[in-house]
Amino acid sequence: MRRLALLLALAAALAPAVRGQSKTDLSADSTIQIDDVTGDLVAKPNARLVDKNFLLTADEIRYNERTQIAIATGHVVLTRIGDRLLADRLTYNRSNGTFTAQNLRAGRFPYYIEGPTAEGNQTEVVVHDAKVIYREPGPWQPTIKAKTLTYSPGHYLRLASANVGVGNYLPLPISRLGQNLAHEASAWDVTLDGGYRRSLGAYLDGEIHIPFAPGVSYGPDIGIYTFRGILLGPIANYNVTLGDGSMQGFLKSGYIYDFGQRLTDILDNPVPPNRAFAEWQHFEQITPDLSLNGDINWSTDSEVIRDFHAKEFVPVQEPDNFIEAVYTAPDYFASVFTRFQPDPFYPVQERLPEIRFDLVPTLIGGGIYVRFDAGVAHLEENPPDGGSHLESDRFDTFLGITRPFSYKGYLDLTPVVGGRYTEYWDTAGAAEPGGAGRALGELGFDADLKMSATFDYENPLWHIDGLRHLLTPTLSYRYIPNGDKSADWIPPIDRSTFSNYLPIMELGDMRALDQLQAENVLRVGFNNTLQTRDKTYGSIDLLTFNLAEDFQFQRAPGITDFSDVHAELTATPARWLELRVEDSVSTRRAAQRAMDTTVTVREGDVWSVGFGVGYLSDNYGSFYLPGLGSYPIVGLDTYHLECRARLNEVYEAFVRGDYDAYNHLFVDQFYGISQKISNTWIVEYAVVFSSGPNNGQGHFGLNATLNMIRF
Repeated sequence: MRRLALLLALAAALAPAVRGQSKTDLSADSTIQIDDVTGDLVAKPNARLVDKNFLLTADEIRYNERTQIAIATGHVVLTRIGDRLLADRLTYNRSNGTFTAQNLRAGRFPYYIEGPTAEGNQTEVVVHDAKVIYREPGPWQPTIKAKTLTYSPGHYLRLASANVGVGNYLPLPISRLGQNLAHEASAWDVTLDGGYRRSLGAYLDGEIHIPFAPGVSYGPDIGIYTFRGILLGPIANYNVTLGDGSMQGFLKSGYIYDFGQRLTDILDNPVPPNRAFAEWQHFEQITPDLSLNGDINWSTDSEVIRDFHAKEFVPVQEPDNFIEAVYTAPDYFASVFTRFQPDPFYPVQERLPEIRFDLVPTLIGGGIYVRFDAGVAHLEENPPDGGSHLESDRFDTFLGITRPFSYKGYLDLTPVVGGRYTEYWDTAGAAEPGGAGRALGELGFDADLKMSATFDYENPLWHIDGLRHLLTPTLSYRYIPNGDKSADWIPPIDRSTFSNYLPIMELGDMRALDQLQAENVLRVGFNNTLQTRDKTYGSIDLLTFNLAEDFQFQRAPGITDFSDVHAELTATPARWLELRVEDSVSTRRAAQRAMDTTVTVREGDVWSVGFGVGYLSDNYGSFYLPGLGSYPIVGLDTYHLECRARLNEVYEAFVRGDYDAYNHLFVDQFYGISQKISNTWIVEYAVVFSSGPNNGQGHFGLNATLNMIRF
């Protein structure tokens, strides 16, 4: 017994030296003991075991120097780079870096993971009978329960034989599922929209995106409308990286047999009962220099999106259809672009296709810059209202030369000279057959004068620390003789459209290539900027106010000798106030022609009030299209109001409304409450009033929308 006691004392004395040789740091709040039976070092309470890129804490840790196995029990926390695991019991093998755990809890925002058993190594963890909860545990949280989960901190999360749902209700089975944790943007998305509309009846529309592979999700879009039927279609999102490239996009679709009151489309044709739509947007970076983008929209009738997805219809009422590939070099672009017409009820200037080469302005010596563009295209247009079929093959090229001059940094003058040649053949729909060639020249200049003044003015209330006024008068002149040359032999496919802004002056940038006009114009502008010192660095803009007007020395039919005065005003005198105004005033008639204004007042995220005005005068006159005649311009006078106020951490009230002063009616009114649930869901409850001959949503409705904050 005496010899045994001496041996135990010697072992206790040598234990720190042995631990130092093995480079394992084991400590506790009290003296480390040795188990007489197993020879384990026993550290407790508040035990700590430190290894390379590794920290293990627990109520008790038993470590065997011979087997290099540590067993931690009670409030176990395993901390690795980018990861933190909790367990009731954990066994760690220091020789190979593996471990097993019981009742493991782990995760990285926004995922919480738990499971009764698990094993892992330095790079990944496998959890059995796992549960994945979005954000934090709760009865309303999105939840996945899987037979097996593989988790790599900051890299990926993969599941097999899983069910998806909310809380303990998990109705959706999935065989495999993966999520790329390297991207902050998550592929999860759930949206529910329900309520009542006079034209739809009671309805419920739900979109569910379920991750399928890293960066890829898919699911159903299901809409149930008591007056119309069931709308059903697949949807998908993707955002993936492939080597040096990447691609992202989405698919939306739906089909319904509509037994409700369908009325007529924009061509006054009856809307069919079998109704469907599909949209695919794709953006791909194939290599660092080559990209491929596209947007494809198809529908059976012009009203299907407006009837069932009104929120998407309002901003885009005539969807585009195009595919474009672009090769980007340091000083030029090469592209293939096609625009087509899958739907017969929208006017489309088709390009089938257009192949272009664009040389960016390049310095060639002596301060001279050269720009060169060339392209060939097959163009077609089939008007949906039964107008003339237009078609042509077109080759177009432009060469422009500029030479900037600067005097002491405040006076800039840039002479401009350019030429554009366009050839048309195989034409249809022109006044004269046979095609034509057209050569045009351009002469002009751009000039500006930079002036400034400073003022020692301070206003603590508006956070003004000195003022600086920047005034830049500008002059631009272009002379393009015989712009309408050979107009009778050119089908007017790429033609002018009405715009409330000053037209493009540069010959090489004009897109209405098939309806060019002779031009002899001087544009005068005054650009003003008012700045103050920024508290951290530099300066901030308090006010920008720009004016511009054109003086026409040679005028096309329907064009006056000078244009409206166009004004742009943007004011941000304080963080809580923002004002934007775009205005057009006729100096000939001393009358306002058009205005677009928004004013926003806010108090952080507590409340905000926004007011907007859109105005276009009935007295604007007619819009002239060369070769096609004049068209009257229909005026508008609309007002928009939007208010939001946070009531507390959960509820927010909102009001939105649009008023049509010409027809003296409120087009839309929304009064509602927004509610945050479990820090994950946002629910909006709204009462909706809508009216007007073109509003298909009825005069009264109740609406409830459920969205995930981020999933």
